[in-house]
Amino acid sequence: DPGILTYLMREEDLNGKVLDEVLNSRSGLLGISGISADMREITAAMQSGNPRAQLAFDMFVHRLRAGIGSMLASLGGAEAIVFTGGIGENSSEVRGAACSHFTFLGLALDSAKNTANPSDQDIATAESKVRVLVVRAQEDWAIARECWRLLTREQ
Repeated sequence: DPGILTYLMREEDLNGKVLDEVLNSRSGLLGISGISADMREITAAMQSGNPRAQLAFDMFVHRLRAGIGSMLASLGGAEAIVFTGGIGENSSEVRGAACSHFTFLGLALDSAKNTANPSDQDIATAESKVRVLVVRAQEDWAIARECWRLLTREQ
């Protein structure tokens, strides 16, 4: 609800700078977990029984499943689901939890492959009707390419 922004400014006497700090530095996973915005730290705390870490994890996975589900509906299905980037590449817990709700599509995750730190691999079982891929984002390459483009363009 975007009205929360003006409500906070009015009722909590927050100015734009403070509101920006709250929204961009103290909200999200950090705000929910009370620990960190780093999924690795949240997962470790969750496994130690921290209820706020569990809530942050569950909310993150719920939103991920909702996003995947809406894309599946828009596309009329999918041949593959791809996990990439920091959390997608490195969190077997997130991948497993996200995929667990798509078994009705015939998706079957190979738990051994999922937990073996896969990179550029298919982690679905051979029988799965939907492939599940873990792909390295290679963000450093994208940054280097963009730097090269900027440095070599004609002035």
